[in-house]
Amino acid sequence: MVGKYRGKVLVPYAKRRELEEREEMRLSDNWPEDTPMELIDDIKVRYLLGANGLRLKEMPLVVRHCREFVEVALQQNGMAVGYAGRELKADRELVELALRQTGEALQLLEDFWDEEEVVLCAVQSSGCSLRFASEALRRNPDLCLEAVRQDWQAMEYCDPVLHSDWDFMTEAIRSSWRCLSFAHPDICNDKEVVRLALRQSWLAMAQASANVRAQRDLVAEILQQGAWQALLHADPSLQDDRGLVESALKHSGLALSCASTRLQDDEELVVLAITKEAMALEHASERLRDREDLVFPAVQADRRALSYATERLRGNFDFVMRCVECDGMVSEFASDELRANEEIMTAAVKQDWRAVNFAPPSLQSKLT
Repeated sequence: MVGKYRGKVLVPYAKRRELEEREEMRLSDNWPEDTPMELIDDIKVRYLLGANGLRLKEMPLVVRHCREFVEVALQQNGMAVGYAGRELKADRELVELALRQTGEALQLLEDFWDEEEVVLCAVQSSGCSLRFASEALRRNPDLCLEAVRQDWQAMEYCDPVLHSDWDFMTEAIRSSWRCLSFAHPDICNDKEVVRLALRQSWLAMAQASANVRAQRDLVAEILQQGAWQALLHADPSLQDDRGLVESALKHSGLALSCASTRLQDDEELVVLAITKEAMALEHASERLRDREDLVFPAVQADRRALSYATERLRGNFDFVMRCVECDGMVSEFASDELRANEEIMTAAVKQDWRAVNFAPPSLQSKLT
């Protein structure tokens, strides 16, 4: 019963409390599961779901079954489809909206794992969502190719029978050379398929068959493109091919690391290597690393090269003195005996005062 007192409407306490609770509920961010739609603040719900679609999980049943609200959540995060009402999870239009936002949402839609169009929508967004597709669809070359084009790692989820399919693998490798690692050995033995991969990355050479890695014309073509590292995985006979090694060295002195032991002892090639990259001295034969006329130019270009000289040279007083007079910091790589030599370290510090740090503590006080 509602009465009046001095012109004011009087509401019984129980009724007033009920109205207050309803208002608190309307203004709250957390509603009970059974909250009726008339107490749902439309604007607030849209704002919350637009900021974080996964908050659909916390919403009352009426919100999770409302198409408009679910659509707002899916536009922000496709994974929110897992919290939509059952009938909305079966709505193809909403399902595709979720999958366009994130293909990984396919894991929550088991009823669609055998639906080609739905799975296609998922893999175009996230190639690896192919792992949730049915076995039959993971044997579908066109669908799998779409997945691989989006993410080469989807190859792992393609049916192994496709790894032997020449047409499929050729197109997959065309999209990413990394797919060659999944190819059947017969395909890895196909020179043209491997060439297709090598034009993208020299690393593909590691996946080629032994027969292909011994193809001189193929390796020569890759070296001309500047990918000297291809020699790392080439057949040993090609690593001993002077012409190929020389071609590689024109791009980087470090290609000497790929050469055979015989060619690492070739003075002309070693000179070419250290001219391009002083640190290539590391890969020269011991005989050449003991040659003052070869080591000194390398040290002039990069003082660290002295660390690759033989112990004899690093401990040779005259040679090290010659080096520190050009760059005092070279003393860092001299032998322990010479770094404790006052004459050597005095010359080094005179050239660069920082060299004092490489002298033993007992000598540093005399040098400063």
